[in-house]
Amino acid sequence: MRLLSTSPQKRLSTRQLSSAAENFAAAQFAMYGFDVLEQGNQARYFYDLGVANPVGMLKVTVHGSFRGFWNLVDPNLKNCPSACAAYHKAIDRWIDRQGGRVTFCLVQFDSSDLTSMPRIYLASAAEIAARLHQSVDILGDTALYEQFEVEDGSGHHTVETLPEHWRFSQTRIAELMDGPEGKALHFPLSTAATCAAAQPAGVDCLPMVH
Repeated sequence: MRLLSTSPQKRLSTRQLSSAAENFAAAQFAMYGFDVLEQGNQARYFYDLGVANPVGMLKVTVHGSFRGFWNLVDPNLKNCPSACAAYHKAIDRWIDRQGGRVTFCLVQFDSSDLTSMPRIYLASAAEIAARLHQSVDILGDTALYEQFEVEDGSGHHTVETLPEHWRFSQTRIAELMDGPEGKALHFPLSTAATCAAAQPAGVDCLPMVH
């Protein structure tokens, strides 16, 4: 198994990467005609952006990456092939904490060309958990990878990638709004919320697993 990714040309701080990821996400939603509210203070613990249009609304948490993976479940878990059962339990605990009401926006920057637009994916917590359950036995850890290469016993290589329909699009947003993430949501605006301001989002960028 070989992971397909590269290291960034320049090491950015977590705050810089977080700010870049969240602002790209906010810009994309705004270009699709959404009002974008950034959460502040305690509300940020639950989600980063509130996006809404006349059709519906979503609570969005943003995660950026330069290395082709997002460690969403538990960054304290150790990489150990013999611990796959524990990894599956950790994924189950993670999905229980999400409550099915937050949409994840995954922003992957192309480290080989910092002038290009990042790739942006949208997925529900349930979709991410299902993907992780499929990959944990292969990879031996709980990170969500954009793509990785797998070699079978005969030497044949296949590349596993995130589902194409996760890519940011009007169709994808509509799918999530029709699901539990977009129904009967009420944004807690008791704390100050500003439109697409540059504040850090949750970002996990850990060393690559080989």
